[in-house]
Amino acid sequence: MKRDFVLTILAAMLAGCAVTSERPLASAPHAAVGKVAQSPFTAASVEKGFDGSYRVAWQAPAASRVRVYAGTDPAGNVTGAVAAEGVAGGSAVIKGLDAAQRWYFTLVPDRGAPLTVADKGLHLATAPNFRDVGGYRTADGHWVKPGLIFRSDQLNRLSDKDLAAIDGLGPSLVVDLRTQSERDREPDRIPPRGRGLVLDVAADANGTLGGDMRQAQAAIASGKGAEMLVSANRDFVTLRSARAAYSALLRRLIDGGQEPIIYHCTAGKDRTGWATAVILTLLGVPRETVMADYLQSNAYLRTKNDATMKALAASGAAINPAFLEPVLTVRPEYLQSAFDEVDRTYGSMEAYARDGLGLTALDIAVLRRKYLSGSPG
Repeated sequence: MKRDFVLTILAAMLAGCAVTSERPLASAPHAAVGKVAQSPFTAASVEKGFDGSYRVAWQAPAASRVRVYAGTDPAGNVTGAVAAEGVAGGSAVIKGLDAAQRWYFTLVPDRGAPLTVADKGLHLATAPNFRDVGGYRTADGHWVKPGLIFRSDQLNRLSDKDLAAIDGLGPSLVVDLRTQSERDREPDRIPPRGRGLVLDVAADANGTLGGDMRQAQAAIASGKGAEMLVSANRDFVTLRSARAAYSALLRRLIDGGQEPIIYHCTAGKDRTGWATAVILTLLGVPRETVMADYLQSNAYLRTKNDATMKALAASGAAINPAFLEPVLTVRPEYLQSAFDEVDRTYGSMEAYARDGLGLTALDIAVLRRKYLSGSPG
């Protein structure tokens, strides 16, 4: 019984994901984004409070006044009354919004283009690492649109309430990056409006990345969990099935419509983490920002990980909790090892995108046109 519990824990740990940093892709053409009035905002954020209120903050040095509108349309179409108003740099707390809705806040400056932002987290009890990839500023002053790309941890545990919340996003596709054994053991709950697509990152892998529980258990028991994840992140770059999976995910983003896409693994931190790092980097988000997003998995997964540690202790399994922590969380060196592998194998992120993932400069231009605000429709 104890052994089965440990294997379940290890299987969950192996399904995690990765991160990026503040260095934009060197030479993918930004010109295709178009010469449209850029947003004057240099910073913007939304945080949902425990009481259901939202704190919206912004910095727009080139503007004098900013009006804030609240709505449920991720495109930021402004309707209704002004929810708040302030000077170029300010914040506002907005209360009384329907808790059942996902809210987007459109910041309208008196000079320059508006900006739509949202709280990144969906705050789902049964998928705590489900969050929006949008809302980040690129190196050239554009912003990643919210409400179109979502990342998550496992979806097999979704409650009916959380499943309905995800369906409310209107997703067209739910991409599962997990292994066959993970999918068989814990099949996804797919929202009614979405369809599932399997892109198995580790299909060609052996050892721990391929789901070898004995090797994983041995690595963790000997205190080598961190080394295991460093190695796994390198494999995300070079493994044939990983390159095929990430290429196919990007192709769906490039060729698909404007309906939201969700991708996930088990913890939503390693395989999903590298996917997010690649997407944000190709969009021109600085590497430091990508790394910060990657490390946010630790905050989103804290309660889930604490429960795992307590259950492990209660089971009496002979695993040192200190050895388990590096596997349940993410560290900068995990994601950095993937970037280092890109440099070692391909020479640059641009070459990795081209030679590893099969993307052209035009593909990247289309990606940016679709997912950056301030770009032509």
